Amino acid sequence: MSIILRVFALLLLLFSTKGWAVIYLVHDTEESAARALSFQLSRQLPVDTKVTPVRRTAYIQNIAQIEKDDIIVPIGVDSFRDVCMVTSQGVVMALFVGKEEYENIQARCSVSTSAVFSGAPLEKRLVLLQAVWLDRKPLAVLHSDTLLLDEQGMTSKAAEYGFKLLFFPTPVDRLSVLKSVNFVLEDASMIMALVDTQLYQQGIAQDILRLLFHKRQVIIGPSLPFVRAGSLFAIYSDTEAKLATLVNHLTLWQKQGVFHEARYPDKLRVSFNPYLIKSHSVVLPSASYLKEQYGLCSDIDCR
Repeated sequence: MSIILRVFALLLLLFSTKGWAVIYLVHDTEESAARALSFQLSRQLPVDTKVTPVRRTAYIQNIAQIEKDDIIVPIGVDSFRDVCMVTSQGVVMALFVGKEEYENIQARCSVSTSAVFSGAPLEKRLVLLQAVWLDRKPLAVLHSDTLLLDEQGMTSKAAEYGFKLLFFPTPVDRLSVLKSVNFVLEDASMIMALVDTQLYQQGIAQDILRLLFHKRQVIIGPSLPFVRAGSLFAIYSDTEAKLATLVNHLTLWQKQGVFHEARYPDKLRVSFNPYLIKSHSVVLPSASYLKEQYGLCSDIDCR
């Protein structure tokens, strides 16, 4: 065989071998933040994997370039919603979305989808609340219409830990939300906040926390920023844990063709607001007890 034929055969072999598809990170954030996230993800994947950050509007405009083996990773619920509206090829693995947000959109998505959820499972939050909070008055779940709630399942789960859930849908303009907060606290001891991007927009979330502070009422937050701004505690995962779970999803799909179901990361953290813990005379478990009994990594001692 001539040298030319041998080279041609080698090239044909290389191009016919299936490699990693392109991974598109669809975002609507600062370019620097998107590039940093892409770099973090790339470091955990095989060297021949191409991770491409693309702004949401650019993705929609160039949707025809998406191929069936491509993987789309929408960052946040708005990107996930738009990706599902236009994507007809590839697979979608959403990041930085809440479980109830994801389930509301996933039902209308025409391609295979999975996700790494933000926040924490309801039972994780309830079992910890049961250990540190003696008041068994009902818990209010304030929510927008962008969530798909299994009220019956959530109610049954809460009853296992001695709690009752009250569900309150609300419009998401500032005045309506604050009116709703005043109303729900007449019957509930605290608010159990879900990951609800449309409801807990930055300015509104801060107004809610200020109102609760003046009323000496509390909220269980879905993320660390809530704790820093005034929620009693939050169970959540950091970006590193989310990316590690996403890598497992990607690897399983690429190597075995198995699509992992949407789930929370295995490694969850818990953070408490020290001022509220003290003012409400809450006795906290030790960091070792949190780890052994609840599988939670305390921010005080998290390795």
